[in-house]
Amino acid sequence: MTSLREAVAYILARGGCMHPFRFSRILALAELHALREAGRRLTDAVYVTGPGVFFIEGLKDVIEGDPCFVKHEGDPATGRRGCIEYRCPAPQLPGEAVEALDWALREASKLDDMALNQLVLGDPLFKRLTGESS
Repeated sequence: MTSLREAVAYILARGGCMHPFRFSRILALAELHALREAGRRLTDAVYVTGPGVFFIEGLKDVIEGDPCFVKHEGDPATGRRGCIEYRCPAPQLPGEAVEALDWALREASKLDDMALNQLVLGDPLFKRLTGESS
């Protein structure tokens, strides 16, 4: 199983500086793909749901204090969103993790944040990520 840190590092190394909302959806999409294709989770990330959204428990702790992750503040006055950049070499992941994460990055590139969020939350397998029964 791939660690949450490694999966996030891979997404940011491949996808560039991204807001946590977006890269958490890409990770969830990769998890759903792994469930569908291999029948098992990609990471041990803990997904917590709220009305129409979710977050990954402990994600902030993974990023803060790790010198490989650099936070860039947004500027509401200019409409620039904050993002997290990964500045270390991309982690070496198992082939199945690379396949799932690359697939999710490609799919997400076709969608804006809200459509990506709806795609993940609307997937019938999403409840398996949150531990809820179907």
